[in-house]
Amino acid sequence: MNPNASTTTINPSVSRLVFARIGFQQVGQPILFTLGTIGCLLNICIFLRQSMRSNSCAMYFHTSSWANLFCLTWGLFIGMLGFFTNYYPIGYNSILCKTRYYLLTACQLISRGCVVMACLDRFLLCSPNVRYRSFCQRKTALKVIFLIILICLSLSIYVLIVYEPNSAFNCTLNSATGRIIDTTVLFAFNFGIPALSMSSLCGLIIWRLKQNSQRFAQQRVHVRKRDVQLSAMLIGQVVLYIVTALPFVCNFVYLSITQYDPPSMRTPYRNAAESLAIVATGAFGTYVFNAMNFYVYTLTAPSFRRELFALITQRQRMNQVPRINPQYLSRTNRINPSHHQT
Repeated sequence: MNPNASTTTINPSVSRLVFARIGFQQVGQPILFTLGTIGCLLNICIFLRQSMRSNSCAMYFHTSSWANLFCLTWGLFIGMLGFFTNYYPIGYNSILCKTRYYLLTACQLISRGCVVMACLDRFLLCSPNVRYRSFCQRKTALKVIFLIILICLSLSIYVLIVYEPNSAFNCTLNSATGRIIDTTVLFAFNFGIPALSMSSLCGLIIWRLKQNSQRFAQQRVHVRKRDVQLSAMLIGQVVLYIVTALPFVCNFVYLSITQYDPPSMRTPYRNAAESLAIVATGAFGTYVFNAMNFYVYTLTAPSFRRELFALITQRQRMNQVPRINPQYLSRTNRINPSHHQT
């Protein structure tokens, strides 16, 4: 046996974890970005249709779709570029670093804020109180959306202060105080308050709808079938949000608790497992909510599927309309002088 031969072996379990992490980055992220971008663009087109844009709940969905599209662009797409090109400009340029995380944080907050207000909108729509139902109007929704955007942009200003490129060329928090602020915003406004508000309001919406169906005809609140289906779309969106956000929060808590463990406790298997969890719940999992809303809408609401079908067939009809020669139009539209002779 050659004494100089290396006896170092790679644990097969560690190799599988590494390959799984690379699979999320090489395959999972491009697929998620492609599906998410297509879905967000279709959402925007559908919610801009005349039959949808006058509905207050649809307006919240429309704004949320724009926010989700920006999240996929500034978060997932830039992360993919860094992985595939092995060049991370946000790790070198302070302005890019701050801009990326500011817009990403603000758009994530806007997306969740719009869903919360859509939940409140559907809950008030089922109220027997006429004054509460008056909240569900287009003018009111426009004012609320403007307020949501203003508040979320203001809440995210701290990112411009606490994020900086470090010596390892990573855009990260520059102090312990910044980490505390970022963690507080994450738990309070990015998960805690939205998750609690969404789940509570969705439960109340279901209760209100059941209660309304049991009332006599004279006492029943008239809720259109489209509004009921919008409520179903909303409930599906809330379930998606909680299912995708909970793993990220659990992993974040775990990393915060174990960040001061001594190096002797960090085995190769543990390091590989933690890296996989960070990618699966963070770099991939946090964008599932932004990317999959269109598909939730399509599965839960027949009216949304009809609008999608109408959008597609309308485009096809526009492409199939034959072009008319302008000279022919000028001849047919010209008034024959002989018709005006007396």
